[in-house]
Amino acid sequence: MTDTTPAAQPSPRDVTIDRFGVIDIGSNSVRFVIFDSAMRSPAYFFNEKVYCGLGGDIETTGALPPEGKARALATLRRFALLTKALAVREVVTVATAAMRDASDGAEFAKQIEDETGLRVRVISGREEGRFAALGVLMGDRRTEGIVVDIGGASMELALVQAGAVRHCTTTPLGPLRLMETGKTGKDLDDLAASHINDNLPDGIRPGLSMTLVGGGWRAFATLVMKRAKYPLTVLHGYHFTTEQALETCDWLTSGDIPDLTSFGLSRTRADSAPWTAHVMRALIAQLQPSIIGVSSCGLREGVLYESLTPAMRGDDPLTQTARVMERIGARFPGFGDELNAWITTVLPEIPARLRLAASLLADVNWRVHPDYRALACFTTATQSSLVGLTHTERMMLAVALSYRYKDAKNAVEQQEGSTILTEDERRIAEGMGRVIRLGAMLSGATPQLLRRCPLDRNDTHLTLTLPDDLESLGTDTVRRRLSSAASSLGVEARLVGGGE
Repeated sequence: MTDTTPAAQPSPRDVTIDRFGVIDIGSNSVRFVIFDSAMRSPAYFFNEKVYCGLGGDIETTGALPPEGKARALATLRRFALLTKALAVREVVTVATAAMRDASDGAEFAKQIEDETGLRVRVISGREEGRFAALGVLMGDRRTEGIVVDIGGASMELALVQAGAVRHCTTTPLGPLRLMETGKTGKDLDDLAASHINDNLPDGIRPGLSMTLVGGGWRAFATLVMKRAKYPLTVLHGYHFTTEQALETCDWLTSGDIPDLTSFGLSRTRADSAPWTAHVMRALIAQLQPSIIGVSSCGLREGVLYESLTPAMRGDDPLTQTARVMERIGARFPGFGDELNAWITTVLPEIPARLRLAASLLADVNWRVHPDYRALACFTTATQSSLVGLTHTERMMLAVALSYRYKDAKNAVEQQEGSTILTEDERRIAEGMGRVIRLGAMLSGATPQLLRRCPLDRNDTHLTLTLPDDLESLGTDTVRRRLSSAASSLGVEARLVGGGE
């Protein structure tokens, strides 16, 4: 793995209480997300979803179901009160397919504002697709290809190229609406194919990557993942082949499947999964994607992304999150930047942003019992809400952080997720972890010392140089750590100073 993109120079921003909320009134559910601040990779301070079923009757009656409206209003009254109690600076309320297509959608939007004070922005299908695609870029700015966002009553498609959303379209291919058509089998396949063919974004060509957004697609990807016995459960950044997708589609539409709640799906997602499978089959036939990926970021993150300044949009979500975690959890915030500068020239195999993230996270688990620190580091990388990285990058980060502490080999081998790495990727990650361990042990994880003790690597040696006034740092423990790091990198250790 190589990466010629230099890591962005740190420009720490003091994150104050600046909570930003998004209420998403969808066809299936109403969800309220509060981000802890308006920044490139914020934490989810609050996240609540209530199934209201606003899109359940639109295909047959053209109007919102009364019971769905009642549930939505009750939910929105609660959210409006929580907005004040949780000191949310700004709340953006958006409504999607159900309310824009219903004959009484505008009337209901006014009722919501009158009764709750929430001003509802009913967005078009193209706007919905644009927000979903912006959300995907929020999660990983490297994303290219076609973004497909499925909701209860619609499905949007967007072309993303060079970090920008180029063109968006919308279709009535949400599972709630498909259920109301009464179509099944080939008739349903043909209906899905027709809508997709008539609504392809400009610039689409076969062979692009396809990124899935929305709860329906996450449920589908969960089934692919579990049927493949994939060793991770994090959906963000998960990729699978068209062959795996089609096999899952055939299984879901065979009429002979178990209760899907046994796979961890909610009852609503379990019931709609076969309908979603018909849409997936039509998408693959039309788009012939090279690979299919999943993003946990979508419309709500896209709304936040739109509120950011251009400079903030350029921040790296991975390293920004790692920087916040260091500031909150490390003994000496700021050590990560010094450590990164110290290891940069000796680890050219590691992508710059991954190297920086590992350095920033190197000391956030110091409060954990020593016997469990390696495992805690693995968990930090695999179970934290980190975005902006692939599963391979996530696992390399997990292995590197684990090797920051003792007993790392046992901790890593207990985790099946490490099996997704090649032998070479694991070796490189281990080497980074051992170099980080050397730096943290040498300096006590405090800034100022490392910059005076240069570490260099050539084809034959990993050389640590200690100045005269710091020779006392070169203990037997430092020599062992240096030797271990050098061995992982395939070279000999050399200590200059420290009595040598």
